Amino acid sequence: MNDISNEKIRALQHIILEQAHHQREALASDARKDAETWLSQEIVKLEHETSAILADAKSRAEDIYRRRILSAEKEKTTEALKQQNRLLGEALKKFRDGLVHLRDRPNYSDILTGLALEAARNLTGETGTLRLRLAALDSSLGEKIAEAVNGKNFGLCMTFDREPAPIIGGCWVASEDGRRQINSDWQSRAEEMADVIAERLLPLL
Repeated sequence: MNDISNEKIRALQHIILEQAHHQREALASDARKDAETWLSQEIVKLEHETSAILADAKSRAEDIYRRRILSAEKEKTTEALKQQNRLLGEALKKFRDGLVHLRDRPNYSDILTGLALEAARNLTGETGTLRLRLAALDSSLGEKIAEAVNGKNFGLCMTFDREPAPIIGGCWVASEDGRRQINSDWQSRAEEMADVIAERLLPLL
């Protein structure tokens, strides 16, 4: 009798463990899907903000160019190149300033969370804890952002490094050993957009 009872108990344990395994897999799958959906939405929001800032920078740069060119005589090639460089520099500065002003938006924390989550996803394959660093002015948001990323990005752990990053905004995310780092700060984003800004402005020159 005892052998039969033990056999039934083992069979019941096996069934319970199988059910727990399937439930765990289902929860993990749901968490990954939620993270992907949320990340896509945040990236779309950030791209919308970036497009608006770029359009404003382009408009301002065009105004600067028209005012200067209308009052100037035909310049030599070298002077024209200098003018182009100055104009591009001013447009990039306007773009960076626009990104910095995102800090005034009520959803600024969500924007930084989206950047941090995107950087974490780009560090796919890293194990251990990811370190988040922010500009000194944004340090009060650090814990909240790391917690939000951990809640959305299944399988990774992010902690907030209180040492301020030497940036004007945005974030840095690094692997635990510091060997890999994604720079999603405004200066880096502006540099990434430099070619796009040049492509849009140079045909006007």
